[in-house]
Amino acid sequence: MRYRNLYNPLAVSSSQLKMATNFIKNIVDKNITEDVHNVFTRYSLGEFVKEPLTVKADKNGLTIKTGFEYLNFLQRFLSEQLKGMVELSGVIETAHDLTPALTRFGLKFMRDKRFGKTGNKYLFEPQQVEVSTYKKLVKEFFGDYLLLGVAFPGGQLKIKGKNTPKLGSPTNDFCVLKLPADLIPAWNADYLFDITIPFRNVQIEQTYLIDVVDVDEKLLATEPALARKKALRLGQIVRKITVDGNVVKDYTIKFSA
Repeated sequence: MRYRNLYNPLAVSSSQLKMATNFIKNIVDKNITEDVHNVFTRYSLGEFVKEPLTVKADKNGLTIKTGFEYLNFLQRFLSEQLKGMVELSGVIETAHDLTPALTRFGLKFMRDKRFGKTGNKYLFEPQQVEVSTYKKLVKEFFGDYLLLGVAFPGGQLKIKGKNTPKLGSPTNDFCVLKLPADLIPAWNADYLFDITIPFRNVQIEQTYLIDVVDVDEKLLATEPALARKKALRLGQIVRKITVDGNVVKDYTIKFSA
């Protein structure tokens, strides 16, 4: 861990940038927002092999499987791409009181305590909502855990389990997203941005190499938890792409987030 006297907080919010919903694409585009930063706050120095992102194409569209860290970003992708009505069900886990906002959105829910953790969980029985409401929910609660299943014409997002996984535990196939053909161009632009050839099966393997954790020394002395959350992580992402059984790219992305 490296300590500095000068601390540069993130000055750009997600709303100020025209950005992708995929945090990896935003790193490549140098759109480092608070949401991108927050992906890496759980990591210390070291090497972290992440769950693969897989994509399978068939006549009906795409089936995508990802680990837990893509959860809220998939919600954002759908909320920005869908139209009309969707069916929501599942859970939001949070350290905050979401009751006033959920009531304002007109959603039906039950409130409970998180098992073994501080905070609350909000349970949603299947209900039809307008995409505009879904989009507001995702935007307002993006900092919480949106463990929500989403059903829409031609597709659905399924979430494995109704609780956040234990820190450090594997989360293979935590999110399973089925997309119809009309959403494939938007998906490819955001998540398969570095693939230019036709495919039936794609596997993206990523390893995070955190070389430096840059902490504000003054803040560390007074609020250590906040200092570690705000600290910048500097390192590399090793990204390996396999298309239909053949490795087509294996490269490194440097980042500071």
